Amino acid sequence: SSFTHPHFCYDLLTSLSLRWYHGALSRSEAESLLTLCKECSYLVRNSETSRLDYSLSLRSCQGFMHMKFSQSKDGRYILGQNSPPFDTIPEVIHYYTTHKLPIKGAEHLSLLFPVLVQTL
Repeated sequence: SSFTHPHFCYDLLTSLSLRWYHGALSRSEAESLLTLCKECSYLVRNSETSRLDYSLSLRSCQGFMHMKFSQSKDGRYILGQNSPPFDTIPEVIHYYTTHKLPIKGAEHLSLLFPVLVQTL
């Protein structure tokens, strides 16, 4: 599927590498997908509370964590409170594949295993 999305414009990444983006997946659906996955598996979905926001769902040793991407005043993306701002969500994700998450309860985790959308 070749859908374009303003927040995911990113030259270096082809649409294939955005297969961790699940669109309008609910929180409970995200958890049932992550149940089958190992720790540090993650996906990005639309926030249930606000259609224009996005959430990161992560499998941790304690279970599941859901973190909202917030936007700074200049429209850049921040994960949690202490993340540096990034221009696009793929850049946030890419950064945290090699850095530990700045999130209480997930300080030892990175984004290691994308849960891919199953394309038919």
